[in-house]
Amino acid sequence: MKELEEIIKELISNVKELENVIEGIKKPVSESSQLLPETAKNIEDVMVFLEQTSHTIMNYLEKVNENSESIEKDVEFLLSLSPIPKVRERLENIKGKNQENLKILMELYTHMSFHDLAGQQLKTVLQVLENIKRTLLDIIVSHVAAGKNLKAEEVSGIKGKVSELLSQDRINQEDVDKLLEEFGL
Repeated sequence: MKELEEIIKELISNVKELENVIEGIKKPVSESSQLLPETAKNIEDVMVFLEQTSHTIMNYLEKVNENSESIEKDVEFLLSLSPIPKVRERLENIKGKNQENLKILMELYTHMSFHDLAGQQLKTVLQVLENIKRTLLDIIVSHVAAGKNLKAEEVSGIKGKVSELLSQDRINQEDVDKLLEEFGL
């Protein structure tokens, strides 16, 4: 019996601690309500820039690769004509430089694949930010519902609004602000 009493006391203590944590979160969230959306927007802007520059760079690399292949064919053709030694030497030099350029192109393609990975990582960061918004909103709603003597239908209405908001792919900060305003936060 004493063990049960101790467990209940510990649970009550944990609930009170959780209430204090929620109360502590509530104020900073309202004070920094623009931090998450601004950060998300900045990351989205960086992602768009990365994507655009990646496409542009890849198009340039493909064109340089095509030109190098054309140069390779032209040099091979000219070498097949048995040119004089000085011309042959120059053509061999061009061929060597062109092969070096092709190796550099392959390195650039490899680096560009890592560039794409950076964009994917930023996408993951955006998803984390969205999940943080969802969690914070859920905590606030739970706190509001617990802190007010609301009827079951009122709690159900609040949860319905929050569920609708949370079901979206992206949570619009204006919608969150309106919802929080409805709660008096």
